[in-house]
Amino acid sequence: MTSDEKQPPPRRGDQLEWFTVRYRTLALAGGAVVLLAAIGWFLLGPRTPPPPPAAVDVETGATFKSIEGSVQVKRSGKLEWRPATLAIVLRQNDLVRTGSGASAEIHLADGGVINVRPDSLMTILESSQNPISRRQRTALSIQSGEANFQTASRGVPGSTTISTPTLRATAERDTAGNIQVAQGGATGLRIFRGQGAAETRAGQRIALVSNEGVRVDATGAAGPKLALPTVPQLTAPSNGTDIAYPDLKQGITLVLWNAVPGASAYRVMVDFSPSFARPLFDRQTARSTQMELRALEAGEYYWKVAAVGADGTEGSFSDVWRFTLAKSPQTTASPPALAFEAAELKGNLLHVRGRTEPGATLSLNGVRLEVQADGSFNEFVAFDGEAGASVLLTATGTRGGTVEQRRRVTVAD
Repeated sequence: MTSDEKQPPPRRGDQLEWFTVRYRTLALAGGAVVLLAAIGWFLLGPRTPPPPPAAVDVETGATFKSIEGSVQVKRSGKLEWRPATLAIVLRQNDLVRTGSGASAEIHLADGGVINVRPDSLMTILESSQNPISRRQRTALSIQSGEANFQTASRGVPGSTTISTPTLRATAERDTAGNIQVAQGGATGLRIFRGQGAAETRAGQRIALVSNEGVRVDATGAAGPKLALPTVPQLTAPSNGTDIAYPDLKQGITLVLWNAVPGASAYRVMVDFSPSFARPLFDRQTARSTQMELRALEAGEYYWKVAAVGADGTEGSFSDVWRFTLAKSPQTTASPPALAFEAAELKGNLLHVRGRTEPGATLSLNGVRLEVQADGSFNEFVAFDGEAGASVLLTATGTRGGTVEQRRRVTVAD
């Protein structure tokens, strides 16, 4: 056949076979490109970081700030009781037991304070913190006895839970209160400041705010909410006063406080220690806003007062004040009672007020003061000293006995 002769056209079957082979080649090449791109993306592309592990709460514990009398600790899982010391760190499920006339002040890691009163049994159920949120969790159980509590300040995130056999209470931040548990489990809860919520074993829910309380019986049933009396304000002898009697056995120390609306009585406690674990006096007065303390020995004394309502509900105690008794030169006559309520500086005048025996002779740093028929005095005298200076008030009774009180001058509001 010559070059001029035409090639016969390809057959249709051959054309289909050629197109099929070419399509497969292109498909394989495209798949390879896609596969390579996927491998490259897997190896070199951006990765989503794995979620961080959940933060686990860290146990923080609690420590003793003060211990008075017989206070014991039983470690979780142990059988023996050991004497409490300031070096002990209380952990989860540790027990604290106070004996008769004993008390313990426990500081929690979040800044809260628990004051365990005599004849009480308490368990640290939890004291922990979340390391990321800084949220604190505190849980306590009072099986029997009494405890005063003060939760952490509002700036600390978290909560405080206190449970008894019949009650579970949650106290908000910056809340102060008291909880009492009888042997059968009956519980009294009082909120002096702040707010909290309680749930009884019977399922009742109670919200409490400042100066409110509730009583829960041994079956877990709550009574109506109680209105607590407000806090009395102490007036005399002022905090830190030094008092001297020629004959301490004849001395009469008069303590005074302001009346509280609605109070039917007042509870007065006096002790050598600010813990009041073994009070020298723990008495109730009927409405009177003063009490005479007789024949006290020389030494340092602490006192506080709480108001009691008509239903017997007791409010929060006042601040704790201190006075000191000493012996002055001997005389034969009994000294008069003397309450030195205020020595306030107003410009160059010193305002002095208080109460003593009617008919007594009174002088301040040698300057004679007038005493009213009821024994009260309220005088302004010239004073060239400054705030913080010490002044001496001397009272001589109608029988010749003398008493002295010394206190520091304050600036009037």
